[in-house]
Amino acid sequence: MTGWRRRWAAASALAVALGALPAREAGAQISPGRLSRAHEKLEGSGQCLQCHDPGQGVSAAKCLACHEPLRARVAAGKGLHARAEYRDCKRCHVEHQGLDYELVWWGKAGRAAFDHAATGQALRGRHAQLRCEECHKTRSFLAAPAACASCHRDEHRGQFGARACDACHAESAWSPAPGFDHGRTSWPLTGRHAAVACAKCHQDTRRDASARGAAYRVFRAAGRACASCHEDVHGGRLGQACTTCHSTASWKSSRRADFDHDRTGYALRGRHAAVACDACHRAGKPMRLAHARCSDCHADAHAGQLARRADGGRCESCHDLAGFRPARFTTEDHAHTAYPLSGAHLAVPCDACHAPTVRAASARTRLRFASTRCADCHQDAHRGEAARFVRKDGCEACHRVESWRRVAFDHAQTRYRLAGGHERVSCAACHRAARAGAEPRIRFAAVAQSCEGCHRDPHQGQFAAPGQPAACDRCHASDTLKASKFDHSRHASYALDGAHARVACAACHRTEARAGVAFVRYKPLPTSCKGCHAGDRVARSEVR
Repeated sequence: MTGWRRRWAAASALAVALGALPAREAGAQISPGRLSRAHEKLEGSGQCLQCHDPGQGVSAAKCLACHEPLRARVAAGKGLHARAEYRDCKRCHVEHQGLDYELVWWGKAGRAAFDHAATGQALRGRHAQLRCEECHKTRSFLAAPAACASCHRDEHRGQFGARACDACHAESAWSPAPGFDHGRTSWPLTGRHAAVACAKCHQDTRRDASARGAAYRVFRAAGRACASCHEDVHGGRLGQACTTCHSTASWKSSRRADFDHDRTGYALRGRHAAVACDACHRAGKPMRLAHARCSDCHADAHAGQLARRADGGRCESCHDLAGFRPARFTTEDHAHTAYPLSGAHLAVPCDACHAPTVRAASARTRLRFASTRCADCHQDAHRGEAARFVRKDGCEACHRVESWRRVAFDHAQTRYRLAGGHERVSCAACHRAARAGAEPRIRFAAVAQSCEGCHRDPHQGQFAAPGQPAACDRCHASDTLKASKFDHSRHASYALDGAHARVACAACHRTEARAGVAFVRYKPLPTSCKGCHAGDRVARSEVR
C-alpha cells in the first residue's frame, strides 16, 4: 500500500474514534488534506463516511452512488470503468491534494499516452489527431457519444436515411468515400461514366435554412436521362433515346448496328456502309446532309472533264457504291466516244492511257485528249526516219491496231524497189535492230543498197576489180541466187563449145577452202587441154 493510501486509511479510522470532537477540531486532526474543488462540498470530518467505509478506505460503491451515469455504464459493461483493472477508483482518482488538483491521474507518461482503445472506442485516422477536449466537452469524459452525428452535421441532410456514415466514409478523411459503391445504387456507373467526378453530375446545391443557409449537395435528385447532363448535339431530331445508338463506353464509338440509317432517307449501301459516321457528319455541320448528287460529299475526281456530257457528268454513269474502281465504263461505252477502241487497244488497261496527271496542285485522271494520233500516246520507235513516208496517214500508213508487228509498207516509195526474192525477205532481215543511246531501235535510213552491203561475197573476191565492188547483177538476178544471167561465151575468156558445152560446171569449177571458208574456184583456171586433161583422162574424154 502506498504512503498516501496508508495515511488515508489511518485517517478514516481516526475519524471514527474522534467522532465526539468538534468538527473543525476533528477535521484538523484527521484530514490528510483539502479536497478538490469538485468534492469541496464534502469537506469536513462529518462527511468522511460519504466516501469511506470504516476501516476499509474509499468505497467504489459509494463513488458510483454519486456518479450515477458512470454506475450505469459499469453495470452495462461499457467503457473503461467496466474493466476489472479500473473498478478501484483509487487507481486513477486521488483526493485531499488541494482545491486545484486534477482528480484524474493519467500515469507517469501523462494524458497523451492514454490508450483510448481501452474505453471500447479506438481512435483512428483523423480522430487520433484530435485533442480530448474537442470531443469531451465535460470533465467527466463521458458525454462523447460514438455516433458521427453527435459531433458532425449531416452533410447530406437526411438524403440517405438511417444509413451509417461509415458505410461510405472512412475516419481518415471525409472525401473520398471509399465505402461507397455506385454499382449498388439504382444507377450503376459504366463505361466513361465510371471515371467522371461526382461533382460533374451532382452539381445541384441547396441552402439549408435550419443550418444558417449552409449549402449541401443533392445526390438523389440527379437526373438519369442523357439530356439531363449532356447537350443534345442532334438538336432533338433523333429523339431522346441516346442509347439507341450510343453507349457509355464512348460517345464516338456509336452502335451503328443498332441505328437504322434507312430511316434517315439515305440508305447506306456498298462502301458507304463501312464509312465512319464522323466522316460525313463532321463537327459543326448539320446532321441532315444534302445527298442528291455524289458531288454533295465527294470532290469531282475528273475536274469537270465530263461536264459536257448529256448527263452532266453524273458519277453514277460510270461508278457505283461498290467502289470508285473499277469504273462501270465498258468497251461498248467507249465505242460511242470520239475514239472507239479496236484491235490491240481493246486489251490495253484504262490506266495505260488515262493516267493520273497533276493540275492545279491536285491529282486527276486524264479523260479527254486534244488529239488521237498515235504519236500523242506512243513514242516514235523510228526516231523520225520514217516521217517523210507517214506525214499524211501517220503510223497507220504502215501499222495496224491489231498488232504493231503487222506492217503494210510500199517499199516502192523508197529509193530501193523490192523485186524478185527481195519481196519475200522479212523486213528485219535488212532493217536490223540497232542501239540508239540506251534503247534499241530498228534502223531504216542509211541501210546499204549494194549486194555486198547485205550479202557476203561467196566468190572470195574472184570477180571484183581492184578497188571496185563486185558487180553481182552481171550474173545474178534478184529473183534467184543462180547465175541465170551468166553467159560463158560472153563473160568468160574461155568459150565453151563442142563437148565442153555439155560438161557440168562443177567438173571444172571445184570447191576449195581458204582460211576455213569454202568457195567455188572460178578463176584463174587453166585454159589448155593439158591444164585439165592428162593421159587416160584425155583419151576417155575424146571417146565421149
